[in-house]
Amino acid sequence: MALYALVSAGGSPGVTTSALALTLGWPSQVILAECDPSGGDILAGLFAGHLPAGRGLLSLAFDAGRGPDAAALALWPQLIELDEARQRLLLAGISDPRQGAGLASAWPALAAAFCSIPADVIADCGRLDAGDGPLAVLTAARVVVLVLRPTLRQVARARARIEMLGQLLGGLQRVTLLLAGPGAHAPRDVAKALGVPIAGTLPDDCKTARVLSDGVGRRRDLSARPLLRAAAVAGRALRAAAAATADSALATPVRPGSGPAP
Repeated sequence: MALYALVSAGGSPGVTTSALALTLGWPSQVILAECDPSGGDILAGLFAGHLPAGRGLLSLAFDAGRGPDAAALALWPQLIELDEARQRLLLAGISDPRQGAGLASAWPALAAAFCSIPADVIADCGRLDAGDGPLAVLTAARVVVLVLRPTLRQVARARARIEMLGQLLGGLQRVTLLLAGPGAHAPRDVAKALGVPIAGTLPDDCKTARVLSDGVGRRRDLSARPLLRAAAVAGRALRAAAAATADSALATPVRPGSGPAP
């Protein structure tokens, strides 16, 4: 299974709503992990505060102090079901951004745990900035998805983040774009300007977005709505990109002396 990390360049492109839409439209068992160090939104949003915040990332981080294997074992009891079949699950994020600093030492073990479990993991990593954050999650991800709106302001913000990802990941082979909402620029123009392919586009479906972001409206038949249908298409594209990345890694010969320095 694979780890997918979603980030934004800032400017409220809807990365959490996009991550949740992808999760609800995912074709196999998937965990949405709220790894945004500024705090999680889904308990207060989709669930409208009706669930207690007793389980989630912060509790798991304590187990991560004992290593990736301990974190992987402790992960499942921390999850919240998003559907009755327990195919779509949520690892709720921190409730106070001041808790983010305490996660710094846990990210490597958490990232390793996400990669080791028999389910796909979509990690909502929030805004990509220079500095501390879930960088270990980004480097461990099979695919890193930059979510943005197709506007000039968002493309301008994205350029520096694309460069940051290239430096962090040693290239842009694992980076793709997800366009969310309205904008003046065509997807192919955005991809050309940033030099990164586009996995999909999500429509300006305000009615469904309000359900996902604020718990406002009916949750029945979400899969039939435009946002979820588009997210399902994008999810299949992301899985294909992850498979291609894995195949490329397996096909790359290891030259003597090309490994990491001791």
